Amino acid sequence: MVFWKKTIYRFLIAVMFSTLNLAYGVDINWSANIRYRLKTDTSEDVNEGVFSSFSETRSRLGLNLIGTKVSGHFIIQDSRIVGAPENSSGITSFTPGVFFYQAYFKLGTDTRFLKFGRFELAFGNQRILAKNNWNNIGRSFEGVLYHTKTPFLKGDVALFSLQIVESYEEEHNDEKDDILNGIYFRVPLSSVGDKSALEPYALHYQDNDPKQSYNLYGSRLNIEKNSFMLEAEVGIQNSNSISANMLSINLGYKPKKEGWFKNIILGTDRVSGDDIGSEKQEGFSKYFGARHKHHGYYDYKFHKKFFGHDHEGLQEINLKSNINFFWKTNVLIAIHNFNNGKGNVHFGNELDVVFKNKFENGVSSEVGLVFYNSSIDDEILPFYYFMITIDM
Repeated sequence: MVFWKKTIYRFLIAVMFSTLNLAYGVDINWSANIRYRLKTDTSEDVNEGVFSSFSETRSRLGLNLIGTKVSGHFIIQDSRIVGAPENSSGITSFTPGVFFYQAYFKLGTDTRFLKFGRFELAFGNQRILAKNNWNNIGRSFEGVLYHTKTPFLKGDVALFSLQIVESYEEEHNDEKDDILNGIYFRVPLSSVGDKSALEPYALHYQDNDPKQSYNLYGSRLNIEKNSFMLEAEVGIQNSNSISANMLSINLGYKPKKEGWFKNIILGTDRVSGDDIGSEKQEGFSKYFGARHKHHGYYDYKFHKKFFGHDHEGLQEINLKSNINFFWKTNVLIAIHNFNNGKGNVHFGNELDVVFKNKFENGVSSEVGLVFYNSSIDDEILPFYYFMITIDM
């Protein structure tokens, strides 16, 4: 009986989609992404001298209903640690269900549209707003976004309002909601290079606690000219109780004719830290931004996250190079030097060697060998991972 019910439901769904397609000219397409990752456990409660590892899986299934001016996009996701107790592996019990990682509607064209619902959001180099795809869950925002071309700047502008925490269950007061509002421009610098652009932005974060609310003003610059590139970004968070800043500068060289050597980039990042003796909070919050993308692969405890404003900050210098290896393998070699925000405490150094391969039919693999030389713990902390992804 169950078999026939499933068959009937599938048939009705197919008929519904076919009817929509014929009546409204809706194109229907599916997508799937499956990722498996085995990695070293680096949590602080692992006993010294004990090797611990675990596996993660992440599966995404997407459905896109694309019309002339209206489209719907839905992605369901299952994320778990293999063998976690809540999975009930080998046990006849309930397991965590899948959830909508993205579910949004899009009205308009590719150049001018309104998007609302639950969706990924990533701007620039993802220091401020990121989708955190390295994480086994990722990050989705909920709210509304309007994107359009700006003829006077010959660029793009995005305005958005994102509901972070709705307080209706307790406070019943809109002023107690956590909301992130902002505007982000992208102005092409065509006279400099095809990929060159200036990206100024302004954000306002309203927190339930007024002392944690702030305005964020910043800009990103990307210049690619001949074989040289410059990527830089500055951001300032300011309010009556917060005064923080962030600065990043990366200089790179990429040969015109690519052989075994792809590029080399020298970069520095500064994230301001809190001064305990000051009345204001000086730590720059990267609550919605990417971390691994910029500060190495090892989750070292003193610069693992920059969620609030009371951290020590960070000064980092890094040197990265990409090399084409045998069997179409791309090798990333990176060296990081980490200090606190004031530069008077040396956290340690990190060496990353990452092998990336892309195969046919959307299959890719990644192997990472990471060694963190901690100046504070006075030991070398290793981190290894293997990841395979199928994208269809």
